[in-house]
Amino acid sequence: MTLIKDSAREWEDSALNRDAIRCQALLSGDAERLGSIVDKDLSYTHSSGKKDTKASYLDSLASGKTKYLSLEREDVTSRACGDAVIVQGKVRMHVIVDGEEKRLFNHYLAVWTCRSGEPLMTAWASTKLE
Repeated sequence: MTLIKDSAREWEDSALNRDAIRCQALLSGDAERLGSIVDKDLSYTHSSGKKDTKASYLDSLASGKTKYLSLEREDVTSRACGDAVIVQGKVRMHVIVDGEEKRLFNHYLAVWTCRSGEPLMTAWASTKLE
């Protein structure tokens, strides 16, 4: 499969745009919007080592099990790699998970695949920085 957009830079920009939409959806608790930009085969690995599928990731947001109070990204970059875009950066999050308030500062790497004409987040992994 080859990239459909005119250039790798367009794919990179599109993935960055969708990563920003992902953050907005998390903050607003909009699981439907989040679901529209997440691949059906999502593999989401938290900094704790816990893993989510698309279903469990969306359910955690929709059910209120996870509530994002703030989310700020830093040093975000993207690069095309074959038919995918790698987005990475740092993220500061203030969340409530299962009633427990957490403040996190993580490095993350997200893989956005370009199978559907628009990038979909297919994988995420993060590592604690603090």
